[in-house]
Amino acid sequence: MGAWNRSTHECRLESLRPEMVEAIQKHTEMFNLGPILDNYLMCIETISEKKKKGLFGGGGDKVIVSTIVTPRWLVWAVKEKNGTTALSAQLQELAAVDYADTPGYKIIPDRGVEITGSFTGRVGIDGSQRVSMFIGLGEEPDALKFEKVLKNAIRAAGPKLVS
Repeated sequence: MGAWNRSTHECRLESLRPEMVEAIQKHTEMFNLGPILDNYLMCIETISEKKKKGLFGGGGDKVIVSTIVTPRWLVWAVKEKNGTTALSAQLQELAAVDYADTPGYKIIPDRGVEITGSFTGRVGIDGSQRVSMFIGLGEEPDALKFEKVLKNAIRAAGPKLVS
């Protein structure tokens, strides 16, 4: 399916990679968010490796994403070859849909969740603060569990439409 091989597993917040913890701490301090990870519902790590294309084609690029859902927040840290960064959003500001149900899936098939909403400290395109982000997931049971936990948490947090 898509250009990436993905593997997702549930993990404990305490077992996150140090660079992920550091990026999340910097993010929460920069935006004065406080202890938003308290009472988290689920934490996952997804490792995505780019598939090789063609005889001499690229591949081997690796992206690691740690994603945490709390009763009020979605927080994730992304580690790429250029560094590690973190993002967050209040669940009441989000909508989530299976990526397979989006128009983008027909162009670039992949597995995951598309999140649309307002993200902490981020300004959208053309003056809109609502943007969409893709969270890639593997095929494992932990990935399916994460989707359910995320969608249920968004439903519980506010009146946004979740499918």
